[in-house]
Amino acid sequence: MNIRFYLLFFSASFLYANDYKFDLMDDVFDLDLEQLQQIKVISASKYSQNLNFTPAKIIVITKEQIEQRGYKSIDELLSDLPAIQILNHADSGIMNQIGIRGIMGNNYFKILQDGIEINQTDGEIMSASMQYPLFGVERVEILYGAASVVYGADAISGVINIISSTKENGQAGVWTGERGYKYIYATQALKLNEGLFSYKTHFHTDQDYNLDKEYPNDYLGNSSHDFKPQETKSLNLRYEKNGFDTGVNYRYFSESTLTAMNGKNSLSNIFDEKANLNSELFSAFTRYKTTLFDDFESTTTISYESTELLKNSYFRNIYTSYEPGYKYSKSQRYAIEETLNKNYKNHNFTFGTSIEWFKSLPMTYDLPSQSLSNVFINGSNDEIKAPIFEEKWNNIAFYLQDQITLNENFQLSLAGRYDNSSSYESSLNPRVALIYSKDSLTQKLIYSQGFLAPSNYNKYKIYGTPLEPNTLSDGNKYQTDTFRVANPDLKPEKSKSYEYNIDYLLSKNDLISFAIYYSTIEDLILIEEKIPEQTNFLPNTTIIDPRGSRNAANSYIYGSDISYNGHSYFSGYDLNYWFNYSFIDGKIDYEYDYDLPFLAQNIFKAGTTFKHKNLTISPSIKWISPITASYYKDGELAKVDSYITSNIYSSYAINKKQKISLKIDNLFDKHYYSVRYNTSSKYVSPQNARMVFLSYTINF
Repeated sequence: MNIRFYLLFFSASFLYANDYKFDLMDDVFDLDLEQLQQIKVISASKYSQNLNFTPAKIIVITKEQIEQRGYKSIDELLSDLPAIQILNHADSGIMNQIGIRGIMGNNYFKILQDGIEINQTDGEIMSASMQYPLFGVERVEILYGAASVVYGADAISGVINIISSTKENGQAGVWTGERGYKYIYATQALKLNEGLFSYKTHFHTDQDYNLDKEYPNDYLGNSSHDFKPQETKSLNLRYEKNGFDTGVNYRYFSESTLTAMNGKNSLSNIFDEKANLNSELFSAFTRYKTTLFDDFESTTTISYESTELLKNSYFRNIYTSYEPGYKYSKSQRYAIEETLNKNYKNHNFTFGTSIEWFKSLPMTYDLPSQSLSNVFINGSNDEIKAPIFEEKWNNIAFYLQDQITLNENFQLSLAGRYDNSSSYESSLNPRVALIYSKDSLTQKLIYSQGFLAPSNYNKYKIYGTPLEPNTLSDGNKYQTDTFRVANPDLKPEKSKSYEYNIDYLLSKNDLISFAIYYSTIEDLILIEEKIPEQTNFLPNTTIIDPRGSRNAANSYIYGSDISYNGHSYFSGYDLNYWFNYSFIDGKIDYEYDYDLPFLAQNIFKAGTTFKHKNLTISPSIKWISPITASYYKDGELAKVDSYITSNIYSSYAINKKQKISLKIDNLFDKHYYSVRYNTSSKYVSPQNARMVFLSYTINF
C-alpha cells in the first residue's frame, strides 16, 4: 500500500463520520498548565508529592498527550523530550539505546510500572521500545538525574515510571502499516469482589526492513538484505483492593542480529530471518499499604523479576563460521522492601529498607546447539571447554529522607541511602535539594549521587577468534590473536550530579522551563580494554591480545536545556504547542581525552496539537546536530551528518467511543544516518525511511 491509499482512506472516513457530534474538551484540556504543575507524582520519593516540590526534575506526560500525539511505545514518547537522544538501529540484536543528559545506555536508567521495576535485572544491554507499549496508561513520570538515593543501583541518568490507569473502563486497538507492520492491543479494568482487576495485553510485529533498497550503496552483494527487526508481546495482570495490590508482568521481544549490519558487515552475515535474540522479562509483586500507629504510613513490597535470553537465540556470521552460534543468559532478583512515611510538624520523614537476592548466568560463549553441555572453544578440537559462569549475591539497603518545609515557599530535602553488596563494594548515595515555589515561579537546586552496579554481562561475556596451533614455543598447545576474557573484579561506576532547574508560568497557559547541569562518572567501565595479565585465561592457550571490561576512565558532562509549552483556546478550536532545545557537551578522561561518544551536541524539537471538533492533528519536527561515534578517524572521533525529520499524527473521532488514526513517521522520506553503539570502524547505521500507519481504536 502506498501513501495515497492511506490519505484516501483517512479522508473518506473523515467525511463518513462528519455527522457525529463529539465533545471537544478532553481531560487534559480541562486543566491549564498552572494546574498541571500542581499534579501529584510519586517517582521522586516513593510517596505522593506536589510536582513543584519534588526533590528532582520530573516531566509528566499525561494519557491525553500520549493519545493526541500518537505515541505507541516508550521510546517514541522519550524521543520528544528535552536532553534525551535515541540511537535507533543501535547494533546487532539491539533496536535502540537511549541517552539522558549525555549518559548513553539503557542500563543507566530504570523503567518502572506503578513503582515496580520491569526492565533488565542485571545490567543486560537491551533496547527499550515496543516491549513497553503505552496503552492503559494514566501518565508517565520521567525523572531526570541520579536517583540511587531512592532506587539503588543503575539509577544514574533517570527513572521512567509508567502509571497505569485505575479507571473502570476498557480499550482495544489495531494498527497496520506498510511492509507487514501489525500492532494489536487490549486493556480493561473492572470491579471484582469490591476490588479492581485489570489486564493489558499486546502483540506487535515490525515491518520487513528494505534498507538495502532505500540505501543501495550501503549493502554489498546481490542477495536480499531484508529482515524483520522486532517482534514483541506482553501480558499484565493486576488486582487492587483496600490497600492490597498484586500483579504479574510478562514481556517477550525478539530482535534481529542483522540490525545495523550494513556496509562490509552485510557480507559477513547470513541474512537469516530467524537469527534473532529472543528475550523474556517477567516480574511479579505483592504490595500492601496501610496506616500504622501514630499515622505512620507503611508500604510493604515483595517482588520477583527475571531476564532471560532464550536458548533459541543465535547469531549467524563469519565468527560462527556461518553456522548458528547460540546464546543464553538468565538473571533473577528476589526482593523485600519496607517503606515508612510520617509527617511530624514541618517534617515529612521517609524511611526504607530492602533486601535483595540475585542469581545470574551471564551471556554464554557461542554454543553449537541450544544445550549448555559440552561447549568447547572454537578451534580447540573439543579439548578446551568454554567456561559457563554462575553468580549469586545479595544487597542490603537503608534509605532515609527528611523533606523540611521551611516556610510556605521554601522546602529543603535531605536524603541518603546505604547499599551493602556481597558482590562489590558498598555505596553511600546522598541527595540534597533546596526548592523554592511561589506563584508562577519554581526553582530547584539539587545535588545527587548514583551508581551503576558492575553487571555480570560485562564481567563474564567472552568471545574471540578461533584457536590455532601455537607457534610461540611457550609450552602451550594453542594460541589466538584476540580474545575477550572475564574480569570479575569490576567496581561500580559512581556519579555525582549538580543541577539547577527553573519553571516559570508566563500565564496559566504558557510555561517556560530551564535546566543546567554538570555530572561526573568515575570508574567508567570500558568493555574491550587490554588485560595483559590474562594471557593464560584459557587452559593450554596463549592469548596474544587479551581484552575485557575494566574501570578505565572518567566522564565529565555538562549541558542545559530550555523548553516552552503553550496552550491557546479559540472559538471551537484548541491548540497546544511545545518546543525544546538541548545542549550537551563533555569529555572522557582516558589515557587521552576525547569527546563524549554516541551523542549530538545540539538538539531542537518542536510540535503542536490542533483540535477542532472531532479532528486532532499533531505534527512534530526534530533537528539533530552531527552525532559523534566511538571510532577514531583522522585523529578525532568520527561523526555522522546532522539531519531534520518530521512526523505527523492525526485522528478522527467517529463517536465518543471510536476513532481512526493516521500516522506518518519521517514524513518527507529523509534518508539519514545514526551511529552504532560500539567502537567498530563500521560505525554508520542507516535509519528508517518513511513509514505510514493506520489504526482503529474502540473504548468500552
